[in-house]
Amino acid sequence: MGVIIRTIKDIEGCHHIQIVEKLIWADDDEILIPTHVLITVAKNGGGLLGAYADDGPAESGGMVGFALWWLGAGTPHGEQSQRLKVCSHIVGVLPGWQGRRIGLQLKLAQRDAVLAQGLTDWVTWTYDPLYRANGVFNIHRLGATCNTYYRNVYGEMQDILNKGMPSDRCQVDWRLNDPHVPRSLDDRPPPRTWDPAQMHILPVSRRTDGFQAPVETMLPLDGAPLAAPIPDDIAAIRAADSALSLAWRFYLRNVFEEAFAAGYTMGDCASLDGRGWFYVLTQSQK
Repeated sequence: MGVIIRTIKDIEGCHHIQIVEKLIWADDDEILIPTHVLITVAKNGGGLLGAYADDGPAESGGMVGFALWWLGAGTPHGEQSQRLKVCSHIVGVLPGWQGRRIGLQLKLAQRDAVLAQGLTDWVTWTYDPLYRANGVFNIHRLGATCNTYYRNVYGEMQDILNKGMPSDRCQVDWRLNDPHVPRSLDDRPPPRTWDPAQMHILPVSRRTDGFQAPVETMLPLDGAPLAAPIPDDIAAIRAADSALSLAWRFYLRNVFEEAFAAGYTMGDCASLDGRGWFYVLTQSQK
């Protein structure tokens, strides 16, 4: 089925976004992004993109995904002064249309729009590092990096994907002109090969119920690449054992905060030697 990416600047398109938002996150109408906010963002330097599919829901006009961003300012890691950036707030795709590279189409269309605007080539957004698919997409596929971790940044969230967990997030930096950033759907970053023998791979344990559990250990921050494990399926873990999901939250919180403070940067998300998926962190060269 065909998918078309459209720029949204009208009220009807904003209503489509609200419907898709509700279908993804099951939000109450009261906490959906208001139309007046969406229109203001779209007409004042920000951006709204809608992905419309031939087989998309009639109630959303066929929209199956959207992207929302606006201009902001921040201080890049290692620098002293603020500079202009794009805050990419939401990219969402309906569950029934995930796995069709629609999220990738939206991000690449966003890249084109930001570069065409000509104001900045730096985009940031936050994501939950417990969700492996998001880590693989953001870090491995899109070529973003991360050295910023926020604790409970949004407070207690009530949607079905976040309720009951501290809203810790990684903030990623997407440098649109970096060679690791794809330019087209078929363009992939240069492959990065990791030798497990040359890395510190943090251990996990396998429980009798099949779930992996983190193992508390002292981080070997000696300059070698560090591989931090990602739970196989945090949604299944949350449904079955809330204590284990919290253990994963606090474990990765400690790993990232300590590693980032020691000068490490998350630069890849990789499957290592049949051991599962890991975030790969390397220390910046001084």
